[in-house]
Amino acid sequence: MAKKLRVGDTIRGYRVTKVLGPGMMAISYGAEAPGGVKIFLKQYKSPSPTVVWYSQFVDYQQEVASRVGSGKAAHYAVRLIDAFEETWGGRTYFAAYEFVANGRDLDHMLEEEREIHRRTKVAPTRDPAVWARHVTWAKVFMAAIAALHESRIIHADLKPGNVFLVKDPSLGSGYQLKLIDTDFSLLVDRKAPWHGYQGYVGTDNYRSLEHMTRGGVPILPSDIFTCGLILYELLVGAHPYWREDQTEYAKLARAYDLKPPALLGMMPAPADNAEVSAILHRCLAPDPIARPTASAVRAALSGRAPKTATAAASTGARPRPEAGAAAAVKPSAGAKSVAAAGSKLMSEQIQFVATGGESLQIGIRTEMGKAVLRRFGADAEFWDDKQCTVERRHDGQWIVTPVPGTVNETLVNGAPLTTTRPLSDGDVLAAGRSAKGISKLPLTARAG
Repeated sequence: MAKKLRVGDTIRGYRVTKVLGPGMMAISYGAEAPGGVKIFLKQYKSPSPTVVWYSQFVDYQQEVASRVGSGKAAHYAVRLIDAFEETWGGRTYFAAYEFVANGRDLDHMLEEEREIHRRTKVAPTRDPAVWARHVTWAKVFMAAIAALHESRIIHADLKPGNVFLVKDPSLGSGYQLKLIDTDFSLLVDRKAPWHGYQGYVGTDNYRSLEHMTRGGVPILPSDIFTCGLILYELLVGAHPYWREDQTEYAKLARAYDLKPPALLGMMPAPADNAEVSAILHRCLAPDPIARPTASAVRAALSGRAPKTATAAASTGARPRPEAGAAAAVKPSAGAKSVAAAGSKLMSEQIQFVATGGESLQIGIRTEMGKAVLRRFGADAEFWDDKQCTVERRHDGQWIVTPVPGTVNETLVNGAPLTTTRPLSDGDVLAAGRSAKGISKLPLTARAG
């Protein structure tokens, strides 16, 4: 049976300097590598080398680390330095991560501010300097999430305690941010090895609805839900659903009985309070397809988002997704008539053009789904593995046929597709919910 390390113990050349405490899945230590370099060492309780998914977990972790290291996420997520198995009373899996010094996690920072509030009776967020700091933290945090999602990684256990902030005057934001505890993060395109053997971790009062749904699997929008809760704490001043009883928390999260919130301060120009309020509200939508992307939230915080949510925020209505945030609104009647009037697609090949200008050209029968469309970005995840089929008839006409039973509707020009139909030049193909005006990853059909 594996035993716990003690201060002074050395394993694989790493000398333990401090026992940081046990967690649900691992025991954490401060340690030194040869040469005195500080590291963060984890000794895993789960998985143990005896479980059937152990070897797959090791490979999965290596892939997560590889994606972090090869993309923008390398600036924001802690780096895996070493992973190994040793016998320490019994076979045990260890992982060594870079040590982040001279900083504190967001949970401790917010608690420190709350303690000041309790002593002085003055809300720290009413202090302009504190508000400015919260806005900065929010922006840097969402930049980190956007980078992680760009690497096709779902953190799956976001909470203030896993957001580590270090003051760094050399950076424009003034802070370096590191996301920690990514060892049970998920790859967008690969099923987790522990799926079916144990649940997805999450933390009380920060679990997404997908975490709390029987048989549910966290997806990119699951992170966005939790981001919304954290951003409420930073910019609104309170967690909207916090409850000691997690059954009550789940009920509140599902009910979505919230209006776009009032922020505690003015967002610096060119950001707009109504836009930020509206997008925070959308982050908590029970329907994951209605939540914005991390890039869209980041853009709103910086004042770079399209100005479409203001009216919804001012009226208290539930805002519809904005174009340009990887979610397009339902086309107007005029747009539909123009598309319908396009010429029939009779070419040898057909081309599908995304809003960003990227395109996919095909010349044979193709099952359109997330595997084919991942090149266009994260919103491909809203398409099923097989969403619809595009093929060329014997007479040369291109047609599209929906696949029954998909999670989201196949849309053509914003309307649900229920049967085979010919494609015309300018038709827009997407996955979404017509009743809610949601259209994900719209692709415009053109002659190839």
